[in-house]
This record gives sequence, structure tokens and C-alpha cells, in this order.
Amino acid sequence: LGGKAQRRGLWGEAPTAEEDLYDVFERFIRGLVPRLPWRDALADETDVFGMRRPLASLNNRGFLTINSQPRVNAASSEDATVGWGPAGGKVFQKAYLEFFCNAANLDKLLEGLASFPSLSLEALTSKGERRSRPAQTDGAPGVDAVTALTWGTFQGEVRTPTVADSSSFQVWSKEAMTLFTTSWADIYPAGSPSRTLVEKVRETYWHAYIVDHDVENGDIFKVFSAILGTDISQEPSTALPRPAPGA
Repeated sequence: LGGKAQRRGLWGEAPTAEEDLYDVFERFIRGLVPRLPWRDALADETDVFGMRRPLASLNNRGFLTINSQPRVNAASSEDATVGWGPAGGKVFQKAYLEFFCNAANLDKLLEGLASFPSLSLEALTSKGERRSRPAQTDGAPGVDAVTALTWGTFQGEVRTPTVADSSSFQVWSKEAMTLFTTSWADIYPAGSPSRTLVEKVRETYWHAYIVDHDVENGDIFKVFSAILGTDISQEPSTALPRPAPGA
């Protein structure tokens, strides 16, 4: 990730407000920050499937995304962007979004999920608190079940290289929250407002992921448009409006 001085150049010399951190995540999505503690680069599918604009808008509003994938329904295994495995197969993906957010945003999201039955959510804090909501559609797995996120069919054989499951997420979440301290907060002097800010985010924010189990017609961003009162897929990808602190 580089030395402390280099990381301050990437993530802010002296951030003093949570919105300063939102800006770092948003600029990463827009390609202006080369890496974050949790990932180095966005996948090509982010642009091919039109995800960059809504992701930038979410980060601008405090849903700090660190992983995502689009919905894919029976694409060719030879597709240049999402293809994998032997030739002649079909590949599938459930839309997935992983992020950090504060308690107020999580409350809004959980309330909004009532109108989107194909979505499931799990969220954890650094203290081990947990909130979850299973999908409400027929055949959808429970929130504690292992869920295939990526799979393919190849001459009758089904391969599942990527899954989501609660036990693995709990392990990863502890590491992800720790990175706020070991990779970000520690670049600022002990007791400084910037270090205190990043530590506060680690201590108070939730680490969550959403899965859309509707592979045919799902739109994982619609719930966010609903709770934010704007179509985030249509907002400009630069100069996004910043909500006032506490809004």
C-alpha cells in the first residue's frame, strides 16, 4: 500500500469529517485514487455493465463500497468481460454489493428492503453486532445459507467458483474493519483529529453485503434510489452533490 506519506497523499493529509472519507471512496470509484486498503482496482465489468456511475453516487452518500459484481444471466463462457471456464458454456452471476455505512444509512436500507423481496442483506460491526434480512422470494436461500454468487454450466456440469456465506463473511469482516486502523488511521499522528475520525468510523460503521437473487430481471441499485429519493444510475459521474453533514 506504500509508506505513510504516500498513503496520506492518496487518502488525505488531514481529514476532519466523515464526508472527507466519502470523497476518497468516491474518487477511487471514478479512477482518481488508485487503491484503497480493501482493493486495488475495479474490474472491467464495472464499466461494461454501467456500474461506475451508481457506485460513485452511493459512495458520495456514505455507502462506502469495496466490492461489487453485476447481474449476469446465461452469458457465453467465452465472453470477453465475464466469461470463464471451457468454451461453449453459460455463466451466471447474482448482483452483489459490499460496503461500509453508518447506522442511520443501514436503518434506511433495511426499511427500504421491504419493497425489494429479491434482496438479502447481512451486516456486522467491529464489536460483532449483527443485523440481517433474508430474501423474501420463493426458493431464495436463508441469510445463513451458502449462496452461489457466480456459477456456470458446461455440458451438464455445474461449477460454482464464488459463493457468499455468513461464517466466511464474519471472518472477513473482522479483517476488513481492522484495515481501517492498520492501513489508514495509523498514517496520522496518535491523538490527531484525523486518526480519531478514522477510528470512529471503524468503531461505529457497519460492514454489509447485499445479494440480489433475481438473476433474470434484478436491479440491485433500485433500493438505493428508493431510499435516497433519486435515480442514482442517472446522476452525473463527476461533481456529484454532497449532502450536508448529518443529512
